[in-house]
Amino acid sequence: MGEETFPEFYQTSKGKDVVQQIYNYMGGNELRYGILSTYDNHWFLRREHAKLWISKTLSLQSESPPVLKAYAYLTRRAKENPKSPKPQIVVPAHGDNNSRNLRSHSKSSSSSSLNNQASSTSANQQSSSITPVDQQNLSFTDFKFKGILGEGRSGKTLLCEFRGDMIALKSVDLSKAPSYVLEEMQKEVEIYKDLADIQGKYIPKLICYGYYGGGMSFVIGLTIVGTMLSDQKITEQQKTRAIKGLEAIHKHGILHNDIREENILINDKGALYLIDFGMASREDTKKKRKLFEEEQLKLSQLLDGYIV
Repeated sequence: MGEETFPEFYQTSKGKDVVQQIYNYMGGNELRYGILSTYDNHWFLRREHAKLWISKTLSLQSESPPVLKAYAYLTRRAKENPKSPKPQIVVPAHGDNNSRNLRSHSKSSSSSSLNNQASSTSANQQSSSITPVDQQNLSFTDFKFKGILGEGRSGKTLLCEFRGDMIALKSVDLSKAPSYVLEEMQKEVEIYKDLADIQGKYIPKLICYGYYGGGMSFVIGLTIVGTMLSDQKITEQQKTRAIKGLEAIHKHGILHNDIREENILINDKGALYLIDFGMASREDTKKKRKLFEEEQLKLSQLLDGYIV
């Protein structure tokens, strides 16, 4: 932040992102108080539902009040009254508003923005005057996190309740992940859309997708179709059905490109499902026929190891 005052810093895109991020952390965890610090300067935050108040700058050399005394005071207040309700709307961190919200499959969110005030920042929903009938708002309150199903190179898969149904929520922290991970997840959404006719049969159903927590994360919500194949045993009939599923994917001109045990799930009825299309690609089925044949052979050989 250097020699800038907080209002000056807030006018920059970086400043707005910093404030937006801490606001989202506080909102997501229902916290009333927070602190923003550069060591040399300190700001004390209080959130009441969708409004955020930011104190004047308190320098490290301050004697009235001393920094440690200010920290002690805020800590005491936080212990006495730590919680403030979550905001109703997930606020975009930056960029096009409509593109930053989490949206339900075939249902896009209305936009929202952060009111640009340095000392009193209000989060207000700003809806388009022309809203498609399939749009709906999604917020922190739409999700109840139950646990972690797994972790991969692109992030975590969470067990999550979404509007009364349990789903698998793939989530990537965009502040930590390289840019290509976001591109892969966005591509995966498009692949699922292309495979809409076989969702729920050979692959999970796409439930929701998009930016979450004001743009801090990108998520993909999918139906829970089973557990990992791991030490399970299958029959020739189950293998044949799995190969048929891959053929159905191939008929759409899509190569999975990541056939391995971790990406095959089995449900309690013995049906196999392919998951994780982050590495998938669209190819010409005639020109690249050999690639499609090789992928089918790879799946066949992998499943042979699980035949009873």
